[in-house]
Amino acid sequence: MKALLRPTFSSILVITFALILLFLGLFAEVFESHTPEVDLAQIYANPIPVIELQHLKSLRMTNKQGNFLLENTHPEGKLEGPWQMVEPQALKVKDDVIPKIVDALNVIRVRNFHLLEPINIASFSLDNPTLTLTFKTFLDKSYEVKMGLINPIDNSAYLSLSSQNQIYQIDPIEITLESYDISQLVESRVLALNTESLVSLEIYTPTGLEVKLLKKEELWVDQNGVSLETNKVKKYFEKLEDLKSFTILDKLTVPQQAFMEAALATPIYTLKLISAQGVRSYYVSEIKNGIPGMSLAQSNFFALSSEEKKSFVLIEKEQLRAFTLKSSELK
Repeated sequence: MKALLRPTFSSILVITFALILLFLGLFAEVFESHTPEVDLAQIYANPIPVIELQHLKSLRMTNKQGNFLLENTHPEGKLEGPWQMVEPQALKVKDDVIPKIVDALNVIRVRNFHLLEPINIASFSLDNPTLTLTFKTFLDKSYEVKMGLINPIDNSAYLSLSSQNQIYQIDPIEITLESYDISQLVESRVLALNTESLVSLEIYTPTGLEVKLLKKEELWVDQNGVSLETNKVKKYFEKLEDLKSFTILDKLTVPQQAFMEAALATPIYTLKLISAQGVRSYYVSEIKNGIPGMSLAQSNFFALSSEEKKSFVLIEKEQLRAFTLKSSELK
């Protein structure tokens, strides 16, 4: 009878194993840190904060065609602008460019995501991106979007965002911004004015200040405080906005760049625009006998450049009428 009650070695093993399993089960129940449920919809949602891009101060776009800085002249940063290209040329941005870019980013569809680590950054060409968009919002927040290579096998692209720690595999965006050049971004017009944000306009010649328009409340006055007719001031601003370039100078050689900088160092007219966004200056100089090493249709013309003097547009002599303003014409 005692032999029957004596547990066998195998029984002891089974009981011991069962106790271990029970202990591990209790331990897991007590000490397990529960993993939150994963929201797949959130993971694959568009990472671009499009809502915050509805009020922009500026956009810098870098692609294989160059580096373009665009500034918003709207006093509240609304997308419709108008927008002014500051670099590399002083030209007005086409009205639909910025809304089209934001709309394209708004419909990004995420397929997958990867860790933002050196091996992935190099593998997806985000260390040498095909496109970089740097947005600065009206609230002084910055967002940098980088686009890497496009995978021809499955027609997907790779994107990183400065505020995120992931790389997103996405459908290619609808517009080929990586190949946009200056002709696709700007009009032939030189200036993008927003009269609502302008508070002052000044025109200088080599002898000094020629005319100054100053906005006081909703009225315009000249440098002597004399009231000006609002409609005449408005028509003058329209005349400024009608300034057009007949040639854009880009990809200058070092000697050509030096020649143009020297020519613009002694301008015949300086236009200074003061707005809620700050101060912008533009310079006009006469170019006689052409530009060294460059074949142009005419030898005498006028060049216009922004204060950075990184680039230049050529304007006809007739366009100079916009700079020969006398305040008496606006009374």
